[in-house]
Amino acid sequence: MLAALLVAALLTALLACMPGQGARLRPVLAACWLAVSLLQGVAQAGFTLPGGMVAWPGVFVARPDLALLLPLGLVGAGARNLRDLAACIAAALAVAGAPVMACVGAGWALQAASHAPRHAAGRVALLLLAAGCVFPTQAGWLLPGLCAVGTGGLLGLSLSLRVAPRVLRPFHMADIAAMLAAMSLWARLPAGTAVADMRWGGVLIVAGCLFYMTASWRALRAPDARRVLTGLAGGTGAIIITLAGLRLLARADDLPGMASCAQRTYLLVAGLLLAGVLALRALDVMEREAGALVLARLGGLGVLMPRLSALFALALLAESGLPPLLGFSIIWMLLRLLASMPHAAGLAGEVPLLLALAVLGVGWAVRMLALVRIVAVMLCGRPRTPRGAGAADPPVRAQWAVLGAGLPILLVSVWPGWWLALMQGEARSGWSGLAAVTLTAPDGEAALHPARLCLLVALVGGMVAVARRLACRAPARQVAGWQQGAPAVPPWMVFGDPLTQVGPGNPARMLLDMVVAAPARQRFMRASVRSPVLLRRLVRAGAGRVAGAWRGRRVPEPVALVVACVLALMFIAWRGQG
Repeated sequence: MLAALLVAALLTALLACMPGQGARLRPVLAACWLAVSLLQGVAQAGFTLPGGMVAWPGVFVARPDLALLLPLGLVGAGARNLRDLAACIAAALAVAGAPVMACVGAGWALQAASHAPRHAAGRVALLLLAAGCVFPTQAGWLLPGLCAVGTGGLLGLSLSLRVAPRVLRPFHMADIAAMLAAMSLWARLPAGTAVADMRWGGVLIVAGCLFYMTASWRALRAPDARRVLTGLAGGTGAIIITLAGLRLLARADDLPGMASCAQRTYLLVAGLLLAGVLALRALDVMEREAGALVLARLGGLGVLMPRLSALFALALLAESGLPPLLGFSIIWMLLRLLASMPHAAGLAGEVPLLLALAVLGVGWAVRMLALVRIVAVMLCGRPRTPRGAGAADPPVRAQWAVLGAGLPILLVSVWPGWWLALMQGEARSGWSGLAAVTLTAPDGEAALHPARLCLLVALVGGMVAVARRLACRAPARQVAGWQQGAPAVPPWMVFGDPLTQVGPGNPARMLLDMVVAAPARQRFMRASVRSPVLLRRLVRAGAGRVAGAWRGRRVPEPVALVVACVLALMFIAWRGQG
């Protein structure tokens, strides 16, 4: 395992030194990452590898979350440029390294995934997190907050509603590797006090719900396909934060069933990241065939590129949360976890749970609207550029590569129980291992059978395909064509033609016009953009005034004593001691 990772790192460094040799080294790098994934899968299945997993005590350690190397190997095999490969190497260091090396690897992954040198607060938080993991007794109560700040850039978390190009970055393979590095950091948080875990659990659940809603809104308003995936990935990162909060609550209240269910859902989210790999591989080929992925210029790809569009729609369906694929299983498990949360009796105890469910429901509805928008415009619209009208399915070789990226997410969706057993090191060989396909709720009373749902959907889809084949004759040529001008809107375009509507086919604007007038909305957006700048200026001016007023003066001792007592009381109340 360590040898395969070192070979991949050396080849990546060689590729950086010799840019012209990238086409020759890329198959070798893909083979190295596939070997990493295969070796990790063999080790998780119960087989003993010669020499063990790692052989560098103090730098690399063997832990249960080493199973994340399995999906990371598939991500590295699908990487296509130097930045993605560097992010995969950094994520591997974060997964397999000791606490200090893991935080260093997460910082490198953050650097590789970012287009600009920002996220300074996240890097500082990762350094403090490394120190806190080495000495957990001194700063254990602060580690969840440090982990949340340090992994915010890795998971794509943001409370901003803006979708400008300099705010919302396009999604690439490096972002998936960064998310795996962040998941490894969340999986290794040491146990703190019961009161601290309970308080941090509630804070993380609320923050995750808010992040999920804003990420869904950004996916709805994104101007191109890659930024839509950025918003969807931000929602997945919000689910990771929510699951971390649920695990802290379960640990504080001594609920092993709830903690085990949260851990299993956590591993399902790791499998959901493979849907992002499939979507990115499909978008790479679409961009090469049809040009830029801006939604105002795309259309008709469902007719022009039917096979590739079907694979892309499969990835979107897995991300959406609709049955029968993996996203629905994760939503089902998450709702069961929230329903099994400990809460007080009466209305006051039910209100937080109802609010969390309401926010998640609104976020999921907006997420579904974003997916309907991208499918209606990109796949079911009409071509709006000559290059888009001339697009066609790529050669068979490229299609097999995309299909290979879609096979893992399809298998995980059909047999999530087998995936969980493999990731937990409890997989059984043979057909007996494939029989474990059910997902069980924390209370043990409800069970989900994804294989039956997949079989039902496959049968219904086959019947619809046969009926359509018998009723509709296939055209002799491609019927989607580019036309100069603006013809009538097709009936399957839910939100209308982007060229005949206000904005780039954005249903968010229609929803906002029903609630808030456009001038008031513009004033609010200008105020939200200017308020951080004005706040920084106000803080600097206030700090300058205070420094000038107290220059050369001594603070009275009674005032200093009162301030120290207040701070001590706040600290004791937070830690729950005394």
